[in-house]
Amino acid sequence: MPDDENFETTVEGGVLRAEIRSTSKMNALNRTMTDELLDLAIRLHEEEVRCFVLTGSEGVFCAGGDVGGFVDESASAGMRRGASLLHDAVVQLHEAEVPVVTGVNGAAVGAGLSLAILGDYVLASSDAYFQYGYSGIGATGDGSSTYYLPRVVGLREAKRMALLNDRVDPEAAVESGLATEAVPASEFDDRLDELAGRIADGPTVALGRSMKLMTESTSARLEEQLAAETDSIARTARTEDFAEGVSAFGAKRDPEFEGK
Repeated sequence: MPDDENFETTVEGGVLRAEIRSTSKMNALNRTMTDELLDLAIRLHEEEVRCFVLTGSEGVFCAGGDVGGFVDESASAGMRRGASLLHDAVVQLHEAEVPVVTGVNGAAVGAGLSLAILGDYVLASSDAYFQYGYSGIGATGDGSSTYYLPRVVGLREAKRMALLNDRVDPEAAVESGLATEAVPASEFDDRLDELAGRIADGPTVALGRSMKLMTESTSARLEEQLAAETDSIARTARTEDFAEGVSAFGAKRDPEFEGK
């Protein structure tokens, strides 16, 4: 396993789990952490990973960028560089076609909110909260926040979150679409493992491509989306998991997918 400074990573049962352990306070996103996140995203293209789990540590998911590093004469250039690297990581996560589960166990603010809501399944602990954050320091959103936020909560709610910068608790996050599910803190780790294992046992290629199709559907014309569906289902029909799924259906048994 790579020796990262800001993540503790494990691979088990096809699940690549990355636990944020930033060298900055409150698991803040720093330059090295962004580089390592990009490396993790690239690994999803190169290894047989069936589910990627991103979670926090010590009661914090990610409290945004390391604001202390923003105050210098080259702030604009630094922000452009940092945002560009973060955006490269987001694109790689999306293009990898691997299901992503985000386990939000504490504060998810600013860039932390961006990372939290890009998950295909967002599990929130009762100790978690979500906050736009950027407007609190006079900044605009990055990390795909202005892409995903209006899509998961709606345009009006996304604008309200940015304008008022209020904290959103786990129950409200589920109601609004920020999170998929909320569980008590005492059950969080077990539920996160259960979800990751169940997803990793599924037909990885089909699931990953389905997630990508759904994400891209919000900005595609009907004809474009139908063409993408046609191409995707035709390509996925060549996979071993598709053959296994059809065989299992005919034999009236549960399929045993291999993620291939």
